[in-house]
Amino acid sequence: MPSTLSFLQAASAKCATPSAMSSSNGDLHLLLVEDETKTLAYSLAMDAAYSAASSSPPSCRGCGFSENNACRCCEVAMLVTRRKEVTNNQGRQYQQQHQQQTRNQNYHDTEIPFPLRCYQEVTINKDSNDAAPGEERDQSVLSRIHIKYVHSIQDVIRYLVYSPSLPVHLIPLSGIFLLGLGDLISREHSGGVMELTHVLSLLADTGMMICNNSIASLHSSVTDNDTTTLVATLNQQIYTSLPQTVYKQLGFSIASIQNNAPSTSISELVFEDQSVRTSFSFRNNRNDDHDGIVWSVQDK
Repeated sequence: MPSTLSFLQAASAKCATPSAMSSSNGDLHLLLVEDETKTLAYSLAMDAAYSAASSSPPSCRGCGFSENNACRCCEVAMLVTRRKEVTNNQGRQYQQQHQQQTRNQNYHDTEIPFPLRCYQEVTINKDSNDAAPGEERDQSVLSRIHIKYVHSIQDVIRYLVYSPSLPVHLIPLSGIFLLGLGDLISREHSGGVMELTHVLSLLADTGMMICNNSIASLHSSVTDNDTTTLVATLNQQIYTSLPQTVYKQLGFSIASIQNNAPSTSISELVFEDQSVRTSFSFRNNRNDDHDGIVWSVQDK
């Protein structure tokens, strides 16, 4: 049977990294170093967000849309960095060329790379040559993933500070995802060491506060071992600005997406903070029937 966990959750659990996997239900605190186009990183993050949202019991907390199974209470908050706007003619020309290029790289005309569908590779059916894909996304789960676009580090900090005290139905009980955090820091600060440390520290504190509040008043069924899933994506430049020991002290594990053979569709999720190199292969499948990311975490 396919796992109910996402690829990031299953791989982190297999690594048995205390800082990455906080409980047996798949919660994790992870920094994901992006691939060049960000498509793979954002796709894996979206898959983990969906898994985190779907693992929580669908009990409405007062959003006002609970009729007809249309609850929109926030389970996961996904903060997405907007692309920098340009105003001069040269900038506009570059932006138009960039938009055309990204459209050719599986982007939509939106603010973020269009997320590829992720599914676990399963045993091939004896009567078929194809691996069975995962189930279709449940719209009621997607409605509980709230996407918010951010323009600056201050936008991120402001949300993290206020999120534990938001109206109950807007508190992201199951997870907070920061997509493009590295780009946001690179854009505003040279180096960005202090800003990165500040945001990650605040992210960890916010997750702990939301978890403690939910145990105390919102989720009577949660246990003391449950935590809020926290994932942030970083570009290579920002990731290397801090030593790995700092990330560990902040409670995060680190995984990077690597493709040492660009001519192939095979990539690796490499956990950078392991004493022995630990990686898990996955492929970007471009089959018409099963288009998307296919992953498998094998027993060691």
